[in-house]
Amino acid sequence: MAVCVQRKISTSRACELVGISRRRLGYATRRNDHELVERLMKLAREHPRFGSRRLCVMLRREGQRVNLKRVRRLCRRHGLLLKQRCRRKRLGIGAGLPCRAEYPGHVWAYDFVEDRTETGRKLRILTVVDEFTRRELTLEVEHRMNARFVAMTLLKLFGRHGVPGYIRSDNGPEFIASYLMRVMRIHGVAARHIDPGSPWQNGIDERFNGTLRDECLNMETFHNRDHARALIRLFGKFYNQRRPHSGLGYLTPDEFDVHWQSRQAGEHDLGLCPRPQDLSLWASSGCGLEGSGPTVCGDRPGNRRMVHAGAPVASQQSRILRVDEKIVSKTVAAEGVPRPKIINNGLTS
Repeated sequence: MAVCVQRKISTSRACELVGISRRRLGYATRRNDHELVERLMKLAREHPRFGSRRLCVMLRREGQRVNLKRVRRLCRRHGLLLKQRCRRKRLGIGAGLPCRAEYPGHVWAYDFVEDRTETGRKLRILTVVDEFTRRELTLEVEHRMNARFVAMTLLKLFGRHGVPGYIRSDNGPEFIASYLMRVMRIHGVAARHIDPGSPWQNGIDERFNGTLRDECLNMETFHNRDHARALIRLFGKFYNQRRPHSGLGYLTPDEFDVHWQSRQAGEHDLGLCPRPQDLSLWASSGCGLEGSGPTVCGDRPGNRRMVHAGAPVASQQSRILRVDEKIVSKTVAAEGVPRPKIINNGLTS
């Protein structure tokens, strides 16, 4: 515009050269966003690590009809956008996820997160997550934890939530201890340890640990162990009941669990796929809940999520299938009965 003023070009000619409408140049919105901005500021203060997309979901869950572009524009204008992280690309895709969860309580995952109090004393946090519903099962905070402490924690969870089929973990000394393996073997739980140097095989629990550190540990200063335990358990309750999860169609883990159980019981069709990993089963007309936030799926042929939706579960579970086949072969050979045929990755007589 400064060049146009210096050369004394008219406004009509300048708009024609730039390619914009003269009416658009002098447009001033009449919409009053004062209340929406106040609510956005309040949500941003309560949840400093929420971006514009999750803030928009929180507003929609409160009953407000807002557009994501509008929320993003207001966040940019008032300095509420988060800084974009430049992530280094990893070469190769690594091994697939062995034993993918197929229903609630099928696969659990646990790991340790470390932090410190304001006096410098170390804190260890044991996180246990249900991989299917993304629900946080427990958050134990202590200065020290060994295999016996992990085993006692699992026994409490077995009595509260039932016994899972598998538990996934890394190869830490607490998770491969003979005492813990013996306790799990007594209760019929199979341990699935990831390959060394492959944290993506335990990606769901690692993602929860990142959220815990980003939205809780990095935002708080812990005076002592009890203070840390109270704040971390409050975050776990908020994570299960109020925080929308992008991997669940922006439902909370508790909401997703309730809707999945209702769908399985046949009470009514909520339009939710019982497997959030397989997006190809989601129909474009019924993949979201009314009033629960934006829809994150689609059946367009060029959709990037649809391209990756057909990840074969059988190949991801190939390790378990091979182990089961060997066990069946040895058992059949020892008992002297005909070996069953394997059809479509399943056993039949």
